[in-house]
Amino acid sequence: MEELKRVVSVPFKKTLAASLSEKDFEYSLAFDLKWFSPKTASKVKEKALEEGFLILKGGVLMPGFDVESIRIPHAFKPSENFLESSRSSGEKTAVKEEISFEQVLEFISADIGVNRQKLVSEINFMQDQLSYLVDIRVVALIVAKKFGCNIEAIFWKIADSVLRSSS
Repeated sequence: MEELKRVVSVPFKKTLAASLSEKDFEYSLAFDLKWFSPKTASKVKEKALEEGFLILKGGVLMPGFDVESIRIPHAFKPSENFLESSRSSGEKTAVKEEISFEQVLEFISADIGVNRQKLVSEINFMQDQLSYLVDIRVVALIVAKKFGCNIEAIFWKIADSVLRSSS
């Protein structure tokens, strides 16, 4: 639960805000911090609301605890399975989510500031060079690296997703 409190407090600390819209909170987790996919960021928000770490009033989120009392270690990043570990023991199931090409595009575009049309063009060109033998999400990662994108936040999610779909 302590890790969930840390995760929840970072967007508020980063923006120095007492409240955030639901979208801004999720955007911060998924794109500013690059910790989660948009879908997982939404799950984090839901879990935090369920646990009382977030309060939703009038369409805005407020922390349900003193954010300033939470210490964030340098280079803090939540563990891969922190949502699973914050569930009750009777609920422990692996949360494996599919990551779509659209989500990959959104992530890359937000990270490097290249418009989607240029990205898609580059990806299609490389996909053609590879004779369409490689999953388009993997090709997108290759192009992202070419543009200098830090793909660490989504690499394993894509790898898991691609390997599951090829089984």
